[in-house]
Amino acid sequence: MSDIFDRLKVEQKTSEWLELRQHGLGGSDMSSIMGLNHYATPLDVWLEKTGRKTHEDISGKWAVAKGNVLETPLRRRFRTLHPELSVQEAHAILRSKAHPVLQASVDGILHRKGETGISSYGILEIKTANSRREHEWKTEDGEYMIPDYYLAQVTHYMAVTGYTWGYVYADLGGSEPVEIKFTRDEDDITSVITAAEDFWGYVQRDEMPQLTGEDVVKVYPQDDASLQPTEDTRFENLARTYKEYTTTERLAKTEKDRVGNELKTLIGEHKGLISTQYKATYTTTTYKERFTPARTNRVLRVNEIKTKETK
Repeated sequence: MSDIFDRLKVEQKTSEWLELRQHGLGGSDMSSIMGLNHYATPLDVWLEKTGRKTHEDISGKWAVAKGNVLETPLRRRFRTLHPELSVQEAHAILRSKAHPVLQASVDGILHRKGETGISSYGILEIKTANSRREHEWKTEDGEYMIPDYYLAQVTHYMAVTGYTWGYVYADLGGSEPVEIKFTRDEDDITSVITAAEDFWGYVQRDEMPQLTGEDVVKVYPQDDASLQPTEDTRFENLARTYKEYTTTERLAKTEKDRVGNELKTLIGEHKGLISTQYKATYTTTTYKERFTPARTNRVLRVNEIKTKETK
């Protein structure tokens, strides 16, 4: 048994697995709690964990079914490509000893033995995605990256296990799966643990968490046609702040447009300009005809050039 986590022997997707999942937060929950999930909000997770809403069974959806079918061959393929690693299935829910609310159902545990004989353990996370979502996996420069909603998930897994590295192995619809290595970042770990503990406090107190924009619409879909007087100072402060931000936002957009036009003029007919600190491109992009006619225009992008630190 690990000093960092307990291994709760249970097969995934079973009723026992669902019951254990109800009493803690998994990696997919974390992306929702931190506002990074496209399909679930913090309120959705809270409703499930407090028993107000039944966890939706999405096993019949094609994307989920395909992912389940491909998990084993993708793990086998990864194992073939990395003979230096031992790749094992977990067959368990892993629960943090220091933070029991944190649970993990990982797709694989990686083991590497170094030249000095010291063992190192990592995480394998397997993903499948439609090729139309491949852009979410790329930086502006075309390099593959882990999308934020999955980065929150693997960071959660590192918080549970104490492991310091791992791989996301993703089938994005191309000729070969994409392999992206990740490493532990203590600031990110702290953020995940804090978010999880804070959220679980709402569950234990049976108190609704702070609502996001989508959640506000769900809870208050219609007005009652009344205009209520209030002496709540929070209303005064929030209304004042909102008004100030609206004005600042409008002024900032005007200034941003002005500066953008100056940059475009400087770039002129070139693809872009680059200095020691910044790169600005003004590239030509063609949009195919779909719901609107085909069109070609230029897109301005500005990136800060970060100097790589040598270790």
